[in-house]
Amino acid sequence: MSAAPSPDAPTPAAPGARRAWASPAAQSVALQALGSACTLGAAVWVSWRFGLAAQGEFGLAKSWFDAAAVAAALGLPQGLLHLQYRRQVGSDSLWPWVRRWLLGAALLSMMAAVVAWLAGAHLAAWVMASVPLAAGHLLARSLLLPSHGTVVFGFVTALPSLLVFAGVLAMGVLDRGTGFAALLLVVACLSGATSLRWATRGLGPGPAAWPRGELWRVSLQSWLQAALGGALAAGLLSVVAASGQGGAALGLSSLALQVYQVFAVLAGYAAPLLFDRLARQDVPSLQHHQLPALWRAALAGAVLAALAGAALSVAGHAPSWLLPAGLMLPAGLAAVAARVHGTVLLARGEYRELSLQGAWRLALALGLAALALRALPAAAAVALALLVTELLTWWRSARQARRPGSGAPVGPVEPALPPAALDG
Repeated sequence: MSAAPSPDAPTPAAPGARRAWASPAAQSVALQALGSACTLGAAVWVSWRFGLAAQGEFGLAKSWFDAAAVAAALGLPQGLLHLQYRRQVGSDSLWPWVRRWLLGAALLSMMAAVVAWLAGAHLAAWVMASVPLAAGHLLARSLLLPSHGTVVFGFVTALPSLLVFAGVLAMGVLDRGTGFAALLLVVACLSGATSLRWATRGLGPGPAAWPRGELWRVSLQSWLQAALGGALAAGLLSVVAASGQGGAALGLSSLALQVYQVFAVLAGYAAPLLFDRLARQDVPSLQHHQLPALWRAALAGAVLAALAGAALSVAGHAPSWLLPAGLMLPAGLAAVAARVHGTVLLARGEYRELSLQGAWRLALALGLAALALRALPAAAAVALALLVTELLTWWRSARQARRPGSGAPVGPVEPALPPAALDG
């Protein structure tokens, strides 16, 4: 089955009539950036309206909802993209299998939710109940991107964040500072049902023959990395919750993580574009993708200023919030640099190295946070743990990226999806 023309294919226009900001790619990025702004706005609103303890509850619940969706998806979003772009398998052929998979996931997750509720683990029950449609939302994005284009993909990606922001605003107006898990379940159901309905509208019966083994091979290669990355925020907030520093400390740590995740979102936007260029090289490398010297100098100055602010905070000459903020800025920049070098490894197909990095990165961040919590406030401990972890990840990724690569196939490649933990 041949692939249909992309909805984003350019149409003839007069010279200069089409502005760069009006391109489908720019509109998609703008929509996803709006979703990220809503995520940050929801956290700030909850903190301002209900206090840091409520933000701690909200942030912890949301991190586990996001992590569960990524883990339950089993890497299938990337596998579905691979089949559609590389094997020209249409979404009409894939949907019957996706529907059966979602029905099986719904049965298992509902059973797990009932068991968790009876055992008194109410947050786990809410999370398990959200899994089918939350994972369905991620799969629907992969079906929508090739057939409906980047603008629709950007809107569907931002939809959960828009709904969460609207939900917490309504809770604030109604003065209801509890029930965040129920809100997140409703958001998962609405966004999942909407995206799946959009992705399957107008589909007819398609050819049933397509390589299922290849789907699982590609999916499982990316699943471990995505699941480990998605568990980072949930794991760090869980460590803080178990430290006994209180709900306010948990809320402040959640807000600090929002600063860090802004940089991760920027990396998520840039990585697919860089991946597309790298994968077309015989030996993917960053030789032709260096930042200008002025940019490097500006970034170095920002890092030094942030670290100076953190040092002044420790000495008592600056507000206490400047310590975690000053550590989060270089941690976020290091995460971006590590992601850039990791994209080189992804373009080379070095999945094993990336999976190992994801495993020790998660273990190191959680271990360092647990140790730092003995001497530092929670937000500063989380920021310090992330700074050390991302610097080491950057060093390891850069070292591996400088090694001779195995090469990558030249030709069209499927775009890598942004991390699902940042979508909500």
